[in-house]
Amino acid sequence: MPKIKIKKNKIGAVLLVSFFGLLFFILAVRYSYLMISGHSAGEDLTYRASEKYLRQSVAEPERGKIYDRNGKVLAEDTDSYKLVAILDKKMSEGSDKPKHVKDKEKTAKALSKIIDMDEKDILSKLKTKKAFQVEFGQKGKDLTYKQKTQIEKLKLPGLTFETEKKRFYPNGNFASHLIGLADKDQETNQLKGVAGAEKVFDSYLSGKKGDDVHLTLDSNIQVFIENALNEMDDRYKPKDLFAVVMDAKSGEILGYSQRPTFNPDTKKDFGKKWANDLYQNTYEPGSTFKTYGLAAAIEEGKFEPKKKFKSGHREIDGFKIYDWNDDGWGNIPMTTGFTYSANTLMMKLQDLVGEDKAKAYYEKFGFGKKTGGLFDSEAPGNIAFDNELQRKTSAFGQSTTVTPVQMLQAETAILNQGNMLEPYYVQSIQNKENNETIKKGDKKVVGNPISKDTAQKTMDELDKVVNSKESHATNYQIDGYRVAGKTGTAQVPDTKNGGYVNGANPYFVSFMGYAPAKDPEVVVYAGMSLAQKRDLEAYEYGVSRGFNPIMENTLKYLDVEETEGKTKDKSSEVPDVVNMSIQKATDAIKGKKLEPIVIGNGQKVKKQLPLKGKNVQDKERILLVTDGEMTMPDTQKWTKRDLLKLQEATGIDVETEGSGYVSEQSIEGNQTIKAGTKVKFTLSNNHPNGDDSIGQVPEEDASKDTKESKDDSKEETSSDS
Repeated sequence: MPKIKIKKNKIGAVLLVSFFGLLFFILAVRYSYLMISGHSAGEDLTYRASEKYLRQSVAEPERGKIYDRNGKVLAEDTDSYKLVAILDKKMSEGSDKPKHVKDKEKTAKALSKIIDMDEKDILSKLKTKKAFQVEFGQKGKDLTYKQKTQIEKLKLPGLTFETEKKRFYPNGNFASHLIGLADKDQETNQLKGVAGAEKVFDSYLSGKKGDDVHLTLDSNIQVFIENALNEMDDRYKPKDLFAVVMDAKSGEILGYSQRPTFNPDTKKDFGKKWANDLYQNTYEPGSTFKTYGLAAAIEEGKFEPKKKFKSGHREIDGFKIYDWNDDGWGNIPMTTGFTYSANTLMMKLQDLVGEDKAKAYYEKFGFGKKTGGLFDSEAPGNIAFDNELQRKTSAFGQSTTVTPVQMLQAETAILNQGNMLEPYYVQSIQNKENNETIKKGDKKVVGNPISKDTAQKTMDELDKVVNSKESHATNYQIDGYRVAGKTGTAQVPDTKNGGYVNGANPYFVSFMGYAPAKDPEVVVYAGMSLAQKRDLEAYEYGVSRGFNPIMENTLKYLDVEETEGKTKDKSSEVPDVVNMSIQKATDAIKGKKLEPIVIGNGQKVKKQLPLKGKNVQDKERILLVTDGEMTMPDTQKWTKRDLLKLQEATGIDVETEGSGYVSEQSIEGNQTIKAGTKVKFTLSNNHPNGDDSIGQVPEEDASKDTKESKDDSKEETSSDS
């Protein structure tokens, strides 16, 4: 039988396979031993593994701080603690004292009183089987030093902590969308900016030794804003709300906030609204935009204050566009038309200037492009000039979209002799090691859309809007200071269904105001969209409930010298007539050049509105509720504002239809009324004075001769919907 010959290369392969097989067998045996014994070279591997949880975390590089203009900390790093419970009994072997959780029920009960977690949920975690240790999710993270100390004082075995860095925002809800938020990056476990200035300047803040960012915000002014917006948010429950304060002479943003907002420290409501309204959201501004069309007309010599024009409505491409007062005021001077906020005036001025030139002026004022304000994802807005209807509605602030920061930038040209300033919110970025200034914010002129003379003439017209006899914006007057500015009421686009939002009062109301009127120091711009409560009041009074305290408190805080304030010859202080006889009370009211309205058949006054000491305009109606049965007054030619006072004074449920002044009421005068009684009022445009404006563009299939009111009870649409 022949011998079998094995080639050398086959012998080598057999030896190699045998070697690796033996090695695998040895490793398998060794691994099994380690798994069973838990020891290696005399060391307890479980104990070695536990060191990860018993030691403090390695120190992370400190992120730079964010300060306000006066050096107050707005954001900084702080230590937080994560609770860990050791469950493995082997941790206690060879020790006099237990090092694992021994009494799980007792531990769960004690911890539930310190951390925001139910006792049963804690116990469930502690009863996890075959686990060396457990954590407690989000409830066991970000614990404060106080909570850590409280837990340590329990002296319960098996509880330990990991120290982590977290971002601390000492003021909570405070300019949150501007300051922003930094949070742990899941991959690197380092703090990273995810919103606002924290995100924009992350590369500076997160360096080895993070640079500090100093904002132009003033914490005291920011408090004024937050308080005012909180009150407005509670009172009106709007969809959106914002207010911003700017230094009129430098462009520095002194304060800003919006609603909805969030608490960056607790992250409560974070994500309810991501965008920063100041830079990232666009909207149709309404009549505040008329300021810049007026300035263009003045610059071109087309605005002649005393020259008359026909108000009322105008037909564009088959659509009728109305003044807020459908019937208009007849032939009135241009200056009166601007004070009344007539849409027909703005369309006429656009014609006189020329559409191409008008658009060029809007572009010079900075609309349709970003301001370059160092905020991520800044929106450019859009000047809507694609067709004749868009061009004409843009003249009074519909169709065209803007951001608040663009509106502020454009306003600076009016207030600085034609020099347009860039709004900015960063004062400086400082290297904390050598105190070197890496970046500095400065006053910067970014354009000259109009001349000095035009700027002054535009300011004169804005002063009349608030302070003239024809003013419909006297609610923005502030005692001690003369305020000037422009109101705005705009339809709100329906982003889901197209067109504009329907409803009782589906409007965006706003006011761009400044003071003192002759030499502006402060600009306040506030806007509110779609009030869900007290919508009629929101429509009538706009944002004055927020604007006024912000402006007044800011001026006083900055020690701005008081000016003449309200026009003295047409304002009166309401006397205190409560508990007076009706005759004596009416005489006292008439003596102040005010009009007393007696409600009821009693003998004495038990309630008055407005209250004593309130400074009001001459001939304003003062409601006097008597101690007898309440009776319905004759409200002919009353305004919606008067009806709001009636509702507040009596508790009746006011419902309105139409715009202008009361012409009909569902319950006749002298009839008995009670709180809760529903009374419907029909209003019509039969009075020379007025309120704000909205462009009225009826639906395409509507009769060309049917005038649909801009009022809260009527639907209005725009053809570009």
